[in-house]
Amino acid sequence: MEFLPRQIEIMQSDADELLIGGARGGGKSFTNAAKMALEPVEWLTERQTKRRKLDVKGYRRTVKDGKVFYYKLLIDYPQYMGVIIRKTEPELLANTKVECDKVYRSYNGKWLKSEKKYRFPSGASIWLRPCGKEEHLGFFIGANFMRVSVEELTQFDKEYIDVINSCCRSTHEHIKAKKIYTTNPGQKGHAWVKKHFVDLCPPEKDGDIVYLEKYNLSYQPLKGSPPAKDPETGLTVQFIPSLVFDNPHLAEKNENYVRYLMGLNKILREMWLFGNWNVFAGQFFDMWDEDIHVLDELEFYEAKDKADLRNKKLNFDWRDYRLYRSYDYGYAEKSAWACGAYAVHNITNEIIKFDEIIKSKLTAREQARYTNEYFKTYYNLEASDFEMEIADPKSFWQNMDSGDGFITAWDYYNQEGITLIEGINKREQGAMAMLEVLRIRQDGTSQMRYMSCCAYSRENMPNLPSDPKNPNDVDTKAEDHGYDSDRYFVMKLRASGVSDKKVKKKSWRDKLTERLNKNNTSWKVA
Repeated sequence: MEFLPRQIEIMQSDADELLIGGARGGGKSFTNAAKMALEPVEWLTERQTKRRKLDVKGYRRTVKDGKVFYYKLLIDYPQYMGVIIRKTEPELLANTKVECDKVYRSYNGKWLKSEKKYRFPSGASIWLRPCGKEEHLGFFIGANFMRVSVEELTQFDKEYIDVINSCCRSTHEHIKAKKIYTTNPGQKGHAWVKKHFVDLCPPEKDGDIVYLEKYNLSYQPLKGSPPAKDPETGLTVQFIPSLVFDNPHLAEKNENYVRYLMGLNKILREMWLFGNWNVFAGQFFDMWDEDIHVLDELEFYEAKDKADLRNKKLNFDWRDYRLYRSYDYGYAEKSAWACGAYAVHNITNEIIKFDEIIKSKLTAREQARYTNEYFKTYYNLEASDFEMEIADPKSFWQNMDSGDGFITAWDYYNQEGITLIEGINKREQGAMAMLEVLRIRQDGTSQMRYMSCCAYSRENMPNLPSDPKNPNDVDTKAEDHGYDSDRYFVMKLRASGVSDKKVKKKSWRDKLTERLNKNNTSWKVA
């Protein structure tokens, strides 16, 4: 079987985790099917086999540059088991299986319909499994696969992938456990996939820009950079881009397909034709521009270096600004607590989100204490320096059983000197308000900017997708904790005639006191 140059690069990758993708039409599924079965193992020279006195009857033989080599493929080992996963079974049968058939039938792989797997003459097997529902995850818990492959990776939450990957292990002498993924930019997993693969191992330019006269189009060929080590897991990670131009069967013989990609809207064209990971379909804040929406800390505080920056932040004169904080309640890691700090210029009303806190596993009391400590330590700011403290209008006012009776998160914050007011939770109006403050004006600026230290917002704001059921809102399943705190703040700032005090239902004592105060008497009886 003959491979194209980009496919050879993929076949030769020895990374623990490999992502293939970037654009449509690059032959990802076919290459993935081949790598799951035909990756060479035990590549030996003829001299090595003789020195080891190795019986070469079970090995394949090839001649390269005049030298004889012996090797085995993954499917030559009876113990080998792999699994290819896609979100739904119809997608597996209509797409993945079609590409697998092109490869596996040539190596006498037999499709066992009842078991949904291919079996090869050696006894090796490759399964095809869907995993779009939680009940599908049970198949992978306790299973043991030497190769795990997920197609269309950005369709999945990272939590799903973590469970799936728990079954990828190998104790075989020669076969190393590996994970292989294919995808295009976009969909709900875009942000975490980009961070884990593309940002960690960005592609490299592969030669000069190419001009295609037939399409009146120029593009930059790309190749994968060497594998990088994931600082958290220690595993090697590699991203190998795949463009339609890497597949001459499409680029040269199917002109209509390329012209179809060229005719898409700007975002889809950048994604599917050029493999651009900095945009994706459904991107809600598609106007996001780092050069416009991000303000460098050193520049703002006029600091020379990081050491000088720390001092400047502690002694900065905020008199030209009104300061606010806004909170989105959360506890678990997936629904983390967020606190955003904002400065609004007294004259221009320009907004700067000058810092943020995103943390999980903190109780309401711990959140309030951490907030006070953080802003005192890094900015020398007290709760009294903030004009308004805006909070999620639902969670902070719910009763919690403290053991000594019911108490709210608002009460815990209030005990620490932070008096919260209710935010406005009108999602569509909030999304429109955020679009307005982030829109790029005629002078090339936006009303709201984010300080460069706001790493969470810088990563997630441009990657927030639209709600697939409501394009006028952000998808609530995405990483939107920082966005929610922004939304509450902007809505409250824009609201007119809204009290800055927490409105509480008056008790009978409050009502009686008000009535008696008019008569200058007291309801208390001696």
